[in-house]
Amino acid sequence: MLSEKKIWYAPNGFESYGEEEIQAVEKCLRDGWLAGFGKYSVEFEQKVSEAFGKRYGLFVNSGSSACLLALASLNLPEGKEIITPACTFSTTVAPMIQLKLKPVFVDVELNKYVPSVDAVIAKVRPETGAIMIPNLIGNKPDWEQLRLALNQMGRQDIFLIEDSADTLTHTEHTDIATTSFYASHIITACGSGGMVMFNNEAHLKRASMIRDWGRIGTNAEDMSERFSHEIDGIPYDFKFLYGALGYNFKSSEVNAAFGLVQLKKFNNFRKIRRQNVERYLQNLKDVPGLILPDDSIKPNWLAIPLQHPKRLELLTYLENHNVQTRVTFSGNITRHPVYREYLETFENADTIMANGFLLGAHHGMTIEDVDVVCRHIKDFIALQN
Repeated sequence: MLSEKKIWYAPNGFESYGEEEIQAVEKCLRDGWLAGFGKYSVEFEQKVSEAFGKRYGLFVNSGSSACLLALASLNLPEGKEIITPACTFSTTVAPMIQLKLKPVFVDVELNKYVPSVDAVIAKVRPETGAIMIPNLIGNKPDWEQLRLALNQMGRQDIFLIEDSADTLTHTEHTDIATTSFYASHIITACGSGGMVMFNNEAHLKRASMIRDWGRIGTNAEDMSERFSHEIDGIPYDFKFLYGALGYNFKSSEVNAAFGLVQLKKFNNFRKIRRQNVERYLQNLKDVPGLILPDDSIKPNWLAIPLQHPKRLELLTYLENHNVQTRVTFSGNITRHPVYREYLETFENADTIMANGFLLGAHHGMTIEDVDVVCRHIKDFIALQN
């Protein structure tokens, strides 16, 4: 029998936004500038990059684009190795292959969903160019200890890339950070958007060029600046002078205006999510067969990650009781059709692939909603005994 209320995995409808965002978008539209390098985008880049502990931000159309730009900005030679977890999200790994880099996979800790420092360091080789780890479902690896370990090895040349698509974090020990403002995330930029953030200005400039069709030029209108380059002796407008194989990864002013309002609400959203996560952990702490997440660093969880050996039966039961569910992203991504050439056994990633699932803990939910979900889980477990 269905519950009266649908409990969604992510904020649904007006659970994540309201009149303030609508008014901000309307004001932006009435200002008459849509392209994504106006005042709203600039302010959004400044505020988000500051929140992440980075000097520069580049607003893009998605977190996936941000991941590609993060790697492309480094201009690493073909074949360089990128250490990355096997339990991940596809568009963390895809850019490595698209850029002809070599992913080197590492297992994650079973109830943390991120790899240990020792596991990552064990994969470091002379060919290693970067380490790219998602803060998966919101949890973080120990970036500080990872940086320290690399320094002790004399490998300051290895770049640390923090794929923080699932959450907002402040990490001073990484070189590059990315995030996503997709509709299901902690804050959204009108349903989409992402950002890649740097400390190195050269990385920012290369990423900007690739984001903006590959052009060398900027948004400047001064003629002496625009025509300061030549092609075979011909003065040429640098707005149409191409120095890289690029894309159009730009976002818009509307997205930035919406995102700025959401950013002001982040602390309140985070507080509600924290309360919901802690309610789950309290309610489910004694449920047999259920693996709860390690919450020791109090992450800003995207959702509550759980594991149970009868996952399919449990998720079917929950869906039949109006509780929306998701699996834990890729599980062991090397088992997916497009990544089979990298196929490898990873004990914990394989266990998560078989048993892992996600339930909503978002700011559109109440404590009472969490209690309903937990009651259904307990009812299912009772039926198995």
